[in-house]
Amino acid sequence: NNVARQFDRVCDVLLELGYVQGEGDSLRVTASGRTLAALYGENDLLTAESIRRGLWDDLDPAELAAVCAALVYESRTPEQQTAPRIPGGRVAETLHAMAQVHEDLSQVEKRHQVAFVRPLDLGFSHAAYRWASGAQLERVLWESDLTPGDFVRWCKQVIDLLGQLRSMPAGGLADTARLAADAMARSVVSYSSVA
Repeated sequence: NNVARQFDRVCDVLLELGYVQGEGDSLRVTASGRTLAALYGENDLLTAESIRRGLWDDLDPAELAAVCAALVYESRTPEQQTAPRIPGGRVAETLHAMAQVHEDLSQVEKRHQVAFVRPLDLGFSHAAYRWASGAQLERVLWESDLTPGDFVRWCKQVIDLLGQLRSMPAGGLADTARLAADAMARSVVSYSSVA
């Protein structure tokens, strides 16, 4: 049965990565596995692995919003993916490290004949960073070439992921995620939630 075979392959990936332990019917979820279980979305494994490796530990709220944007955003056309504008400093360094994590995960998945992890899409990272930093809507839209509707939609996707990160153990990342979500949920983004 294809579904059972696929399930076994996914379990093998999680075993190799340490998200579960044991064998056969006696698999147990590890602490890292509980973190993964608290996440939902297309890039939950890349998110969990970034958390486990501490890639986001020193980011400020705007920087965290920028890297989270790369996990949820999907460019409409291939042209939008070419040479996107991204913030420098810790954001660029973290995105580079996350790209390496993606490559590592892709290799593990390839060995087990599955392919779930999606590449980063950096097309919204700069806009998320600027918005979470307090920039005016008109300026962010002009810099990003996004429509207001697309901008709001992607902000909400970033806020959703940040909300999931808020469920992590108190302090550190959870606090930064709360501040980042609050910084993103303002002006037109918060108004659209009420309507």
